Amino acid sequence: MDVRKYCPGQGFGWGKPLNKNHGFTLRGFTLIELLITLSVASILALTALPNLSALIAQERSTILTNTLASALAYARSEAITKNITILTCQSDNGSECNKSANWHNGWITFVDTNKNRQRDSNEMLLRVFAAANNGTRAIFKGSGAGIKYYMKYKPSGRATPNGSFLICNPDIGVGKALIMAHSGRLRLSKKQTNGSAITCD
Repeated sequence: MDVRKYCPGQGFGWGKPLNKNHGFTLRGFTLIELLITLSVASILALTALPNLSALIAQERSTILTNTLASALAYARSEAITKNITILTCQSDNGSECNKSANWHNGWITFVDTNKNRQRDSNEMLLRVFAAANNGTRAIFKGSGAGIKYYMKYKPSGRATPNGSFLICNPDIGVGKALIMAHSGRLRLSKKQTNGSAITCD
């Protein structure tokens, strides 16, 4: 007499006979196999983590570069379309200009009515950009002596001063530059205007 045992509720084998002809053997991992598996997984994780860290740093650097380029393009567009002087300057508090080259700490764009390169209380604030706070740095090196904290756009679209925003993240080691021409247009470069590499030193 052929007796078959049915085991409903056994996942994908529901309703199928469980007998020796299926060729499946149920067994678990031995302690040695488990330790070897964990060791291999740990080695792979340690190998992948540095690459992941560099990838995240690269993405953060790209985001800051694009945000800054977009902000400056907006300021130029406003100056041209409204026929006014627009200033974008480094700002730590989101309201006033701070005389610092550290643009990664934030910046603002406003209408510089009296053209004194500082935002007065009666001057319209157009946009505020918060600090990056992710390790990525953006340092402005202007061509003019001591000019590092602002970018002024005239109604013609021309910018003062020309110079470079050096953008870098220490987890990558090398960076990129947003180079500003007198025309008010930006270009992206992997080197500084003098041809040297961009580092996070």
